[in-house]
Amino acid sequence: MSTGEHEHDQESPVTTADASQHAEVDAVKRKLDLDVQIADVGPCKKHLKVVVARPEIDRQFNESIGTMTREAAVPGFRPGRAPKQLVQKRFRKQVAEQVKSTLLMACLEQIDEDYKLNPITQPQLDVEAIELPDDGPMMFEMDLEVRPDFALPAYKALTVKRPVKTIADGDVDAQLKLFLERHAQMVPKLEGGAEIGDFVTADLRFHRDGETLNEVKEIQFRLQPELRFQDGSVPKIGESLVGVKPGESRDADAKIGSGSVDPTLRGQNIQVTFQVHDLKQLRLPEVDHVFLSGLGFDTEDELREALREILERRLALQQRQAVRREILEQLIKETPFDLPGDLVNRQEKATLRRLILDMRQEGLNENEIRAREAEIRANAHESTLRGLQEFFILAKIAEAEDISVEDEDFELEIEAIAARTDESPRRVRAKIEKDGLGDALASQILERKALDRILDYVTYEEVPHVEQQAVETLDQSASSLTASEADDAATEDGSTAGSKDES
Repeated sequence: MSTGEHEHDQESPVTTADASQHAEVDAVKRKLDLDVQIADVGPCKKHLKVVVARPEIDRQFNESIGTMTREAAVPGFRPGRAPKQLVQKRFRKQVAEQVKSTLLMACLEQIDEDYKLNPITQPQLDVEAIELPDDGPMMFEMDLEVRPDFALPAYKALTVKRPVKTIADGDVDAQLKLFLERHAQMVPKLEGGAEIGDFVTADLRFHRDGETLNEVKEIQFRLQPELRFQDGSVPKIGESLVGVKPGESRDADAKIGSGSVDPTLRGQNIQVTFQVHDLKQLRLPEVDHVFLSGLGFDTEDELREALREILERRLALQQRQAVRREILEQLIKETPFDLPGDLVNRQEKATLRRLILDMRQEGLNENEIRAREAEIRANAHESTLRGLQEFFILAKIAEAEDISVEDEDFELEIEAIAARTDESPRRVRAKIEKDGLGDALASQILERKALDRILDYVTYEEVPHVEQQAVETLDQSASSLTASEADDAATEDGSTAGSKDES
C-alpha cells in the first residue's frame, strides 16, 4: 500500500489481509442507506445516480481508522498504541481511499441485489473522479449495460420442419467423385471453355460506375456456382464464366456485405471483370486394386459403403442444424427486442473468434477455416446481432429450465474437440486459454444445452432435404483501402465508430 506524502519516512500502515476483508464483509452485510435513481438512456442501457448517506461514510471511516490504529506502525509508539487522532491525521489519505473502495464495492453489490438489473458488462464508472467529501454524502454516477427485458417465449409449443432424405446411389457417385478429387492431378485444359469444377487463373477488377475499387492479378480459383471474397460475393459466377476461354474477359455482378472495410460500399452492388489467362482441370485417379489397397479397402464397393456412411452422418448433422436454426428463427421472431449498436460493434471480434471455434469443433483444418473467414467477415455485423439475440433468448430459457454450465461440461467439450481435431485435450485447453475463447465456449455450451432442452418439447414436420450449392472463396477484398484510409472514410460517412475495427 502506498504511503503518499509519508513515503520518504519509510513508514506505512501494516493492515493485514484478514482485517481488510473483515471490514469489507461487514460493509457488504450491512444494509447501506442509499438513494439510487435509475433512468433508461437507450436499449439495454441504464444510468444510475447513487447517493451514500453521510452516516454510512462516518461509520466506515471509524471502522477503517480503528483497524489502522491497531495495525499501524508509528515512530515512538508500539503497534496498536498510537493515539487514534495521530493515526487519523497521518494516514487519512490512505484511509479515505480504503473507505471509498469499500463503500463502492458494497454499493454495487447492494444495487445488484436490490434492483436485479442483470448487467452484461462492468459498470462504466470513473473511480478516480469520485470524491469522498469531508462533510455531506458521497455521490457518484455510472452507466450500465443490462440484459434486454422481454417475456419468456413459448418455447414448449414449437412445430419445426425437419429435412429428410434417402441417400441414393447417385449421392454416393457424387461423393466418390469428390473423394477422388483429393487424389487427382491438376492438368492444363487444352480444349473447350471453362466448366463448373475447372480451375481458372484470371485478373480481377472490382469496379462501380466506371470507378476501379481494387485490382488483383493472377488469381487462381475453382469455378463453382458462387464465389465469395473477404467483403462480399459473386452469387452467379458459374453462369457468368461457364464457357469462357483463355484470353477472354467476362463481367459479373457482386454484392458487398456489411463487413467491408470501406463503409461507402457496405450493402452495395458492384461489378467484377474477370480477365481469364489460363484454365486447368482435374484428372481423377483410376479406381484399381493398387489405389484401393493404398486406402485400406479391398473393393470399390467397400469404399462406396464407407462413403455412404459418411453421407448418412452428414445428413444427420444437417438435420440437427436445420432444426436448431428454425427453432432460433421462430424464437427471435416471437421475441423482438433492441440491442445497442456499440454493444454489437464491440462483440464483432468475439463473434469471429466464436465462429472459428465452431469450425474447429467441426474438424475443419486451418486452410478451410481461412477460406470461410471471408464469408464471416463480410457479414460480421449481422452475424453478431443475430448471435446476441440468440444468446439472450437461450440464456433466459436456460434460467427458466435451471440449466447451467458445470466444470464437467467444459471438460467433456474439450475432450470432444480434441477427438475431432486429433489433438490432446491439454493442447486444446491451452489453445482455448491462449485465444481467450473460454467465455465463448461456455456460452456455446449453455446455448446448446438450452436448445437440447427445447428439442424435448418440439413437434416435427418432415420436409424434403435440399442440398446446398458449392461455393469457392478468395482471400481478397473488393476495396483497396488501407486501415487509415478506412478510418477517414468512416468518419466522412458518419458510420458507427468501432465497426470498421471489428470487420
